[in-house]
Amino acid sequence: MALKLEVLQVGGWKPFSLVDVVGKITFTVWACGCNLKCPFCHNWKQAEWQDCMGWEPLMFENELEQAKEFVDMVHLTGGEPTLQPKLVKEVAKISKSKGVPFSLNTNCTTPFALKLIEIADHVATDIKVPFSELSGLPYRTSEVFWRNFLNCMNKLASMKIPVELRIPVAKGLTMKYLDTIRDIVEKFEPNRVTLVINPLVTEPLTDPRNKEWCSKYCYKEGHLSKEEESLWKEFAERLGVKYKIKRWID
Repeated sequence: MALKLEVLQVGGWKPFSLVDVVGKITFTVWACGCNLKCPFCHNWKQAEWQDCMGWEPLMFENELEQAKEFVDMVHLTGGEPTLQPKLVKEVAKISKSKGVPFSLNTNCTTPFALKLIEIADHVATDIKVPFSELSGLPYRTSEVFWRNFLNCMNKLASMKIPVELRIPVAKGLTMKYLDTIRDIVEKFEPNRVTLVINPLVTEPLTDPRNKEWCSKYCYKEGHLSKEEESLWKEFAERLGVKYKIKRWID
């Protein structure tokens, strides 16, 4: 459910980022709070409402005014921004008033995501499979959230806006669910999709929520094997979409 906070909470913002949306310079804002417990999450303190500060719209507006000529979009990420619908609406409103497109990064599992994606010019989301394992949630809860996610994908595909579909790759696990991923990606027009293959990593590159889980499923090398990269490349090219395979360390 959405949280009724006296003060909206963010982890901060960065006027210029080259890493949050593929091929774009973004003014990135981090929202606090999340409804998932992903074991690989490296932003888990903020997701659990730690290291947060009150949202200051006037300060944000002033900094965006100075940066707007140099950025392609404002990107609101988290945490899970749709837990704070008012924050999503405020960031979108200020962004568009400055003539800057608004990008929303959402896990698409909350009921509010279905409405809030309507105000976005670009949406980024993760296809987490198997969902219960990667979301860190009990099976019954994860089933409800997964249905919400699929409904959100259907709605998003009908909107025909650009999307970035990110695949968090768990070692020895995600490759077993390529059919599920394919079914989701094929809902979208290929020319509107950027597919990001993102191998999950652990220390010292990140500080994951569940170090034991990451020792089993994350890539200590910081990248996929050459064989895995080749398989993902073939997968994306068959779908006819733009793609990027992330390498944390070359």
